[in-house]
Amino acid sequence: MPAPSSRVRHPGRSALVSLALLVPALAACVGTAPGSTSSSSPTIAAATASASPTPTATAAGPSPTIPPTPSPLPSTGPCPAGQLAARLTLWEGAAGHRIGHVELTNTGGTSCTVAALDRPQLVDGHGSVLIDGAPPAASATLTMAAGGVLKTLVQDGDYCGPAPVAPVAVAFVLPAGGRVVATPVSPTDATVPPCLSAPGAPGDIEMQAWAP
Repeated sequence: MPAPSSRVRHPGRSALVSLALLVPALAACVGTAPGSTSSSSPTIAAATASASPTPTATAAGPSPTIPPTPSPLPSTGPCPAGQLAARLTLWEGAAGHRIGHVELTNTGGTSCTVAALDRPQLVDGHGSVLIDGAPPAASATLTMAAGGVLKTLVQDGDYCGPAPVAPVAVAFVLPAGGRVVATPVSPTDATVPPCLSAPGAPGDIEMQAWAP
């Protein structure tokens, strides 16, 4: 009768070995499940990046507008006599007086000023003074644009001198200096007021203020 074997069987050890082999296989199955990714790190990084606040641009206000500096206006001085042209357009008679209609034109290319009242004179064809007016005590100032025209009426009376040399006209002595002689009505005009006093007595002449 054979002697009994001394080898002892341990059933529990085989089960442990099988379990150890099964765990890695189950872990591999879980890691490769359909729809899953092999690593979650990129997803976390992307989420972190998208969660960062987006800087908001600040709207810039309109730039302040600096108004242009106005250029100083050129000063306007008195009109020189050579820049003015006068013209006697009509004589009217009135109770021993004669009334002349006169136009004054600024023939220059710039604006200038004239006194509203000048010293009027009645002159003959040689420029000699037949009746001399009085200088104005005071006078306003008018600005004449280039090509501008002003008008006035000149009244004279009581001329008791010799027969005048034609043509008779009206002149204006300017406060700033110089004299402007109006162009006569015609080259042969010798209009003077009648003498109402003794021969040689001084006459009188006056003007209205220049006006447009």
